[in-house]
Amino acid sequence: MSSQELGISVDAKKPTAKGGELKIDERRKMGDYKSVHSLWDPEQGVKWSCCEILLMAAAWLLCVIPIFWFFMFRTVRDYERALIFRLGKLKGGAEGPGVFLINPLTDKIYVVDLRIETYNLPPQDMMTKDAVTVTVDAISFMKVIDPIKAILEVDDYRYAFKNFSATTLRSVIGTYDLQALLSARDEINDKIRVIIEEETSTWGVAVPAVEIKDVKLPQNMQRAMAAEAEAERERRAKIVSSQGEAEAAEQLAKAADTISDSPGALQLRYLHTLVKISAEKNSTILFPLPMELMRGLQAFSAQTEENQKLRRRKVKQDRIDLIEENQPDYEE
Repeated sequence: MSSQELGISVDAKKPTAKGGELKIDERRKMGDYKSVHSLWDPEQGVKWSCCEILLMAAAWLLCVIPIFWFFMFRTVRDYERALIFRLGKLKGGAEGPGVFLINPLTDKIYVVDLRIETYNLPPQDMMTKDAVTVTVDAISFMKVIDPIKAILEVDDYRYAFKNFSATTLRSVIGTYDLQALLSARDEINDKIRVIIEEETSTWGVAVPAVEIKDVKLPQNMQRAMAAEAEAERERRAKIVSSQGEAEAAEQLAKAADTISDSPGALQLRYLHTLVKISAEKNSTILFPLPMELMRGLQAFSAQTEENQKLRRRKVKQDRIDLIEENQPDYEE
């Protein structure tokens, strides 16, 4: 395979120790590394040489031995497909469901499950874009849509899918900050799924979904976020309480104005309060003192205080006048 097929170019104009500068191009996708020769062409079919035909005939003759009968039949379920390799060559493509007769001496059968498979990705310790260390748990779903590619294009498609999903998860999480990681789950899940499916489609594997299950934060970060959330809740509670007090004060002011306009309204309110108190089995009954009586007492008290002030002023003035009258006598 040439250096261009590997994604490497050599520039002879800039000599190095080996006579050229090695430059690596941008990353190539897995779809670019397709097989050089056609691994299986259903139109061409399988071509057998004379030696292979003789080997297969001899193998079938040996199958008359009863011990081989227990290995000649294989059942494939509705959700499975079978790939049979005879002398190392794929025979007939993906087959099934049903019962297959195989030669245990020359045939090798691979059964591929077409159902959606679930993989719990191992917890990944990584750092977000804003330098916060987190542990992310995720789950991925996989479905084989082309059994031939799943067997011919990759050694172990399950192992490859699991490792590639974990690597993609780490690389994608590193491009988001903590706030986006906690709030934009759907966007991150879709981005991870698209990247994985773009690569695994060359294996005949589709990715229905990828979901982040849990994001674990360090203990100090959890305490800091809890303190911030508690402070925010207290701030909102104080705002709501102050707004409630302001509205209550406004309504009380309106009620006071209404009661002041109707003198009998306050007495009716007193009677209504007494009715509510008497509905319960109480041994004590409170009789409210009318506000008019309190106002009268306050007015009487104010008038009495004002009269006392006037008397004190009058006594003081009389003393001053007496002193002024007696002062000429002292001068003579």
